[in-house]
Amino acid sequence: MIYTAIDNFYLIDEELKNSPSRKDGIDEATETILRIYGCDLIQESGILLRLPQAVMATGQVLFHRFYCKKSFARFNVKKVAASCVWLASKLEESPRKARQVLVVFHRMECRRENLPIEHLEVGSQKYHDLKTDLSRTERHILKEMGFVCHVEHPHKFISNYLATLETPPELRQEAWNLANDRYFL
Repeated sequence: MIYTAIDNFYLIDEELKNSPSRKDGIDEATETILRIYGCDLIQESGILLRLPQAVMATGQVLFHRFYCKKSFARFNVKKVAASCVWLASKLEESPRKARQVLVVFHRMECRRENLPIEHLEVGSQKYHDLKTDLSRTERHILKEMGFVCHVEHPHKFISNYLATLETPPELRQEAWNLANDRYFL
């Protein structure tokens, strides 16, 4: 596959320390907590949507890339996480309908905030507003990345190298777990 756009998602330490969120007054600890929370939402929703791990990993990478360029103060974490899952499912060829993503995120929000679990009616104004926010946020993500959304995950390389070296299954599993854990930070 040939990519014609320039991949500009490599950041130096100074850019990471002076992120858009820091410029908007969000301290490092809060930004880290918000990043972990967003990745947790992506992981949980991916499980509930029965998506492959590659989709969740792609969603988490998109999430981190977006917040390297935009502030947590200006973009809602839940909306961005939902849009990253929706976009990643399309990129990794396991698409889910907007309705499915919205229902899962709505239900997760009800559970996490100890609200009564109510059914999200597809014809309701709330559903319409959520769907509009989902597609609008997806457009923000795509625009911010210049529509360059390819992600190379280390998993396939790790699996191939360790299989070639004929390593024990325990080592392969440990390497896989470490590769998964890196997406949360």
